Amino acid sequence: MNTLPMHQQSGHQSDKFNGPILDREKLREGTYVAMLTAIGSVVLVLAVKALYLAF
Repeated sequence: MNTLPMHQQSGHQSDKFNGPILDREKLREGTYVAMLTAIGSVVLVLAVKALYLAF
């Protein structure tokens, strides 16, 4: 059974906190990039299938 090493709790826990993105502009930009990537990948797959069927 594996055990994780225990870290001493410090008074400055907020220094190590990597929480969610609170900046709405960055969140919106990330969502836009993710949607463009998803749409682009679907278009690319369809283009490759069309080329495969053409030849």
